[in-house]
Amino acid sequence: MILKFMGCLFGRVSKVCGTVLFFFVLSIGSSAQIDSLGNRILNNMDTLRMAKVDFGSAKIVPYIAPSYMPETEWLFSAGGLLTFKVQEWNRFLNLSSIPFSIGYSTNGSFTVSVQNVIYWTNDNLRASGEFQLRDMPDHYWGVGYENAMNVPRTDSTTAYRRHYMRFYERILFRLNKGLFVGFMVDYNGTEASNLNKRMLTDEDVLQSGTTVFNSGLGAVVEYDTRDFVQNAYEGVYLSGSLLMFDEFLGGNTNFKVFELDYRQYIRIRRDRRTLAWQYKNRFCIGKNVPWSDMAMLGGAGNMRGYTLGRFRDQQMVHATVEYRHMFQRRTPNKKGSYDSPLGYVAWCGVGTVAPSFDKMKHWLPNAGIGLRLEIQPRMNVRFDFGFAKGEQGTYITFSEAF
Repeated sequence: MILKFMGCLFGRVSKVCGTVLFFFVLSIGSSAQIDSLGNRILNNMDTLRMAKVDFGSAKIVPYIAPSYMPETEWLFSAGGLLTFKVQEWNRFLNLSSIPFSIGYSTNGSFTVSVQNVIYWTNDNLRASGEFQLRDMPDHYWGVGYENAMNVPRTDSTTAYRRHYMRFYERILFRLNKGLFVGFMVDYNGTEASNLNKRMLTDEDVLQSGTTVFNSGLGAVVEYDTRDFVQNAYEGVYLSGSLLMFDEFLGGNTNFKVFELDYRQYIRIRRDRRTLAWQYKNRFCIGKNVPWSDMAMLGGAGNMRGYTLGRFRDQQMVHATVEYRHMFQRRTPNKKGSYDSPLGYVAWCGVGTVAPSFDKMKHWLPNAGIGLRLEIQPRMNVRFDFGFAKGEQGTYITFSEAF
């Protein structure tokens, strides 16, 4: 069944993926110049830079690392961070990045993740998105705050197995210095199996079924003055988007999603010391929003520490304030830099889910601390530990949460 499901979804997105891959290969193709990984490690011990493989203007930093998350338990993953410039000669163009990983966990989860942020043609065109594949045990408490708080997490009340795939890409065109407009595509699907007794009678599951495929197109407007998208020290980011999922696009669902995302970054006396905050809401619009695609809190991207999907409903709001601090050296390294590759973060936040904006009354607290290891300029591996109401989570991944 899973092979049939994955094959169907692969078929739907293969043309889109193929086009993206074709342009990506054209942009970074070059002759390989591979340095000895052993020499790289020895030559960079003073800066703790990880070994990297050079392909002309592109660089890959590989890694193998364990992590713990509420969703997967102990996850052992291997992957890397690919960075490159589409215009190698353009020193004002930011580095494009593609972090990727494949992992298997102690609870039997298999995951594949590829993300991208690509800058084209003097940054007049941007592409960002992700591909995800998951085959994992999962938990479904039901829709709404009350279910999330009152339903116990057990094999007979919340457990099931989820097969999930997503291809998402956003293309933006610059109108002026900070204003972008564009479109996005989102193909994703969920197949649920091994349902628990409670889930078999859940009205939202019965309404949407256990096989959900969403095919969507949307429009987006962004205002972005960040100095570096993947790890900003200063600037403002404001994004509004409307995504429409409809059967005429090839899926089996009909609903809309409106998102508003506001972020701001302020330098605290010097570079690499930043106060950042984010406010985000996600509104699912429609009478038949699938249980698998409600607005959710938790995971590595927001309200770190909460299990992704425990709190889900038609609408979600969260806000986070985070302090980011990278250390300075007392003496310069052999390259003359006082920048240390080590740092830390601390954050606090609040969020909630509800069927409508006027019914948002149960606010959830969130806080956490983390370590940072810079593996390429302004490209970090993050180790985050989040505290949540009744649970906690540890996350190891590339780039910042926002």
